[in-house]
Amino acid sequence: MARVLLIDKDPALCDEVRQALLPLHAEVFVASTGQSGLASVRQRCPDLVLLGADPPDISAVDVCRGIRAAGALPVVFLSAREDDDEAIAALDAGADWYLVKPVAARVLQSYVAAALRHLGRVRPERAPAERYGALLIDRVAVEVTLGGRRIPLAHSERMLLFALSAAPDRVFSREDLLAVTGGTDGGTNPRNIDSCVKRLRSKLGQSRGAPGFIDTVRGRGYRFRARQDGCL
Repeated sequence: MARVLLIDKDPALCDEVRQALLPLHAEVFVASTGQSGLASVRQRCPDLVLLGADPPDISAVDVCRGIRAAGALPVVFLSAREDDDEAIAALDAGADWYLVKPVAARVLQSYVAAALRHLGRVRPERAPAERYGALLIDRVAVEVTLGGRRIPLAHSERMLLFALSAAPDRVFSREDLLAVTGGTDGGTNPRNIDSCVKRLRSKLGQSRGAPGFIDTVRGRGYRFRARQDGCL
């Protein structure tokens, strides 16, 4: 049975989606906030996400980035309005489809069915691990190794690394990283990202102030350096 995560705060819409997907025999479970939606992506491993445009806590575009950082999960973005800028932002953040509500039940069925058919075709293909010098990031096995040795990472550290490395050289603000990690072990204060980065750098063998995989961009945030000195 396919597992569909719906991230939306509207109970009526959630009921409508459940009814619309009954013919597909899909299990639909709901998260009413962006943070709880990201947690559900990590903990419940859905096959597809239906993402409402207005979570009460963080922006839907940031939620979409967080979902995309976690892996190649199909995302259908459900907007309450026709907005070209929002559509571009959602698709750039990793959404696969952008639909404007209200969406006819049979149209939603068709999009979800097409996404699940595609997922069935590509699921057996294993995404290759990403290598950056001595660092190997395997998003499928959820494993990180350095110089051939597995690095034990806390969940927040792993999600932070996955988010940064998904877009090398892009600068992420603390708020961006808090959104894509679903918070850190220290809570939801953006400054707690600094502590998480410090721990992650230490585990990656990056001493304070020295160049490494994670750069500080003063006044803006952090970025991942895909190319290290002497390495491809």
